[in-house]
Amino acid sequence: MKKYYADKTSLKLLQVIIMLMIICIIIGLKYLLYYFERRYSDYYLSTRFTVSEVIIWILIAALITGYVVFLFIILPMWYRSVSYAIGPDEIIISSGVIFRNTTYVKIASVQYTATVKCPLSAYTSFNFLLINAYGGRLALMFLSLSSLEEIDKKIQSYLRDRGGL
Repeated sequence: MKKYYADKTSLKLLQVIIMLMIICIIIGLKYLLYYFERRYSDYYLSTRFTVSEVIIWILIAALITGYVVFLFIILPMWYRSVSYAIGPDEIIISSGVIFRNTTYVKIASVQYTATVKCPLSAYTSFNFLLINAYGGRLALMFLSLSSLEEIDKKIQSYLRDRGGL
């Protein structure tokens, strides 16, 4: 039974993309504060700390805190916990940070697979394998391109040997 893991290059790319999104949101919140100060200048001159300033600074602090906790603690823990095992007669998906989740699927119940490759997938590792089986769908996420092709080839060869449905 061979095990596969999520590729870490996608983790680094996710961290950069979400950091850029957070920076854009913070700039938008600062612009909103600037807009309020220009629109209601009499209100902002009369008091030192206004309600809108406090709310926007709390939102900025919450975004930064959430970013640090999610992207530098929770997401790397998930990447370390996720694994995919392909055996001769079953597929096992195991993941979870706080609660551990393990899913077993018989290869005999697989109907078909679909691969999702994003642009520059060899460099970003945004490769997904969707496995449609009787009773549900499985997603193998953030695989390297070689792992994706290897897993898909194993399942497709089993489906060909089985003779279809």
